Amino acid sequence: MQHRESSEAPAQKPGQPASAALSHNAEQALDQLAHLAALGHSVKQAYAGQLKLTGQIATAEWQLSGRSLTIAAALVVCFGAGLILLWGSILLVLGYLLFQLSSSVLVTAGALVLLQFGLLYWCWRSLGYVLSQVGFSNTLQQLRLLFFAAKPEDKNANSTAD
Repeated sequence: MQHRESSEAPAQKPGQPASAALSHNAEQALDQLAHLAALGHSVKQAYAGQLKLTGQIATAEWQLSGRSLTIAAALVVCFGAGLILLWGSILLVLGYLLFQLSSSVLVTAGALVLLQFGLLYWCWRSLGYVLSQVGFSNTLQQLRLLFFAAKPEDKNANSTAD
């Protein structure tokens, strides 16, 4: 940025022709235009680099989301098959052992129902966690920074600080 003095015509020295002053102004203008062109090129390169990084973030999030959805599908299958086959067998064995120890159908049934609800709760929480990993929040944040230069939260923070 130039000072106000440099944008005005320089004072002519006695004996200096008017064409020399004009040529000096033209040189300054060309230097400033060259500097602006270099800055524009630098900004273009920075945006291109940031856009490339945003693409890499999107690719990584896509892969992570695909993996999370695959794991979620596997958990749903395991949830159904495991409850029917393995867990059902375990409950039968535990039920038989509890009935032998307590000789009470009510105590045995209550304990087995509590175990069943415990497993269902664990599977539900695991499924919720895996599904929470699906998304493109980092990519959206990078695109916001790329195209809008600041997040809306930053503008609010600056206006409240004033």
